[in-house]
Amino acid sequence: MTGVDKIGKVRELKYLQGLSNREIGRRVGLSKTTVKKILRSDKTKFTYHRNVVNQPVTEQIKEKVKNWLKDNQSVKKKNRLTARRMETLLIAQDNYAGSYESVAKCVRDVSVELGLEKQEVYIPLYFGPGEAFQFDWGEVDAYIDGKLVTLQLAVLELCYSRRVFARVYPCQKQELMLDAHRRAFEHFGGVCGRGIYDNLKTAVKHMLKGNHRNLQEKFVRFCSHYLYKPDFCSPAKGNEKGRVEGSVGFVRRNFFVPVLRAKTLDELNDRLLSFCISSAREMEHPDTAGKTRYDMYLEEQDTLIGLHKYGFECCRETFSVIDPCSRLYFDNNRYSVPMEYVGKPVMVKGYAAEVVASYEGVEIARHGRVFGRKEQVFNPIHYLGILAKKPGALKNGLPFRDWKLPEVFPIYRRLLNERYSDGDKYFAKTLVLLKDWPLKDVVGAINKAIEMGILGDSYLLNLLRQGKGCEEKTDNEIAIKIELAKYIAQQQPAEYYDKILRNKSKLMN
Repeated sequence: MTGVDKIGKVRELKYLQGLSNREIGRRVGLSKTTVKKILRSDKTKFTYHRNVVNQPVTEQIKEKVKNWLKDNQSVKKKNRLTARRMETLLIAQDNYAGSYESVAKCVRDVSVELGLEKQEVYIPLYFGPGEAFQFDWGEVDAYIDGKLVTLQLAVLELCYSRRVFARVYPCQKQELMLDAHRRAFEHFGGVCGRGIYDNLKTAVKHMLKGNHRNLQEKFVRFCSHYLYKPDFCSPAKGNEKGRVEGSVGFVRRNFFVPVLRAKTLDELNDRLLSFCISSAREMEHPDTAGKTRYDMYLEEQDTLIGLHKYGFECCRETFSVIDPCSRLYFDNNRYSVPMEYVGKPVMVKGYAAEVVASYEGVEIARHGRVFGRKEQVFNPIHYLGILAKKPGALKNGLPFRDWKLPEVFPIYRRLLNERYSDGDKYFAKTLVLLKDWPLKDVVGAINKAIEMGILGDSYLLNLLRQGKGCEEKTDNEIAIKIELAKYIAQQQPAEYYDKILRNKSKLMN
């Protein structure tokens, strides 16, 4: 199509300046033939009409595509043939040599012909300040500590200001969903009066007739705590919360592409929150000219429902009986507890990042949470009581395999093995001291013992007590033990005792 401005320029150069057709074509960038066509016509606009060409998709292939689309209607959506899969089958079965675009166009045309594609009409929506928020999950990939993992992206968006809060989790369990909400509410400084959701299983237990739903008890208590009402989209109508769905795609495309690398999940979430804040400050609000999303959020913030003094406890509670290996079972994984609770039922609370065990209201163990299957998380301190009775477990005990202790411990262990034939036994007794004494104090005592040349758990215990200001005369005790350590008692051979017995027998006779 030749632009209107070029047509006017051609006529101006010809009739006002008297230039030749060749010179006009050179200046305007048109051929001499096109210049002649413009000057001979009285039209002010020329439109190029492309001749209809045959598609590379033959009638035989088109009929095959039509049958596939008809068959698609009788199977589940996830089992339907896509245009890309149809192209693969056509290449394998019919030696199709055309492009994918031709197959895709054929699929669209046939879908319209069969009435399978219907253009849905939407109604623009308006939300007042503090009226509602929308929540949705997405899926992203990232490298955490060098390992590629698939993460679940939780996104909560304020409908009025369009401010977004996003955070990634290992999975979509209920306690993690609630944790994302709590963090978002605390970040925004309040809660909207209504929350809009899909019919996700962590919130909806059963779909009932009409617009009724049987909700999860924990989710109902969460909504009651923060004083907002949950609303749910119609089944298979995620577009009813299209704002947050668009934000999930925006965060995925603009933050997670290319694939990010982070040392820990917390580091990744800190960077993600910074991205959400900076985006809100830079992006213009889609419905209000001259204002950013952050400007609109500042207006909306005063209309949000204030937060409760105490945050909701976003965890999953259960009971577990401690097994003979002093482990509790939670969410397909095992975590250690102190050995004195073996056989007892303990309360287990699984948070987004931690697992906490308590017995009769008293916390007895706390671990970082893992989300695999059949993983085991140990705290070696929990097994020190049994280690005193079974020091041989130090060599192959699973809780002690990856125990990272200060460098002085392996040095002290080597010195013990050089001095005593059963040095590991003394080293095990040294580790038992960590059950009752802080690691810092034990490290100081070991360094002092090495400096003084005294090796053994009893010496360390005296040094620890001395450091605490005990009234015992520990200096004298240590000095005596150091002096005694210089003397080595030698075992006499059996013949020596036989000789004593013979002499005694002669005297009696």
